[in-house]
Amino acid sequence: MDPMTTYLARAVIQARLDAAEEQRPGRMILAARRDARRRRRRSAVAAWWHHPPWRRARVELPALATAATPPLLPPSVEAARLLDATAHRVAEGGTGCEAAVLRAMSEVAAATAPGAAAALVDATGSETSRLRAFGIVHAHLVDVLGPPEHALLLDLVEGRRDGAAPERQVA
Repeated sequence: MDPMTTYLARAVIQARLDAAEEQRPGRMILAARRDARRRRRRSAVAAWWHHPPWRRARVELPALATAATPPLLPPSVEAARLLDATAHRVAEGGTGCEAAVLRAMSEVAAATAPGAAAALVDATGSETSRLRAFGIVHAHLVDVLGPPEHALLLDLVEGRRDGAAPERQVA
């Protein structure tokens, strides 16, 4: 092989390697994160430079401030948030990390979806069957059951259920 052909072959191979390297999404994501960090750092330094701490007016805060209470949400909204957060944690760590919530979900759904509720807390079953049951019970709780069951679920998760009526106000 003559030197010109060898040079051309190496140039083509290097060009293909460079093109493949540029198309790797991980590199682009890391570059974007690095650029974002640099922009945040520059803006923080610029803000500090234009308004240094020793030139800022001091604001006196009141000695006692009352904390604002969060607005009360309907049980259905709270239950939807709880189930959404639980779904994310189950997707990351499996059903073992959310045993208390899964038991409460099973107890609430046992009357209307007994098979899925039993599979959800079956210790001898496979993780796959528990994940499938979780999806079914999750959809059942959100779509089929109403605010009284959502209030019961929240009370069970918070450990405030002792056989009495739900403590939450159901509209």
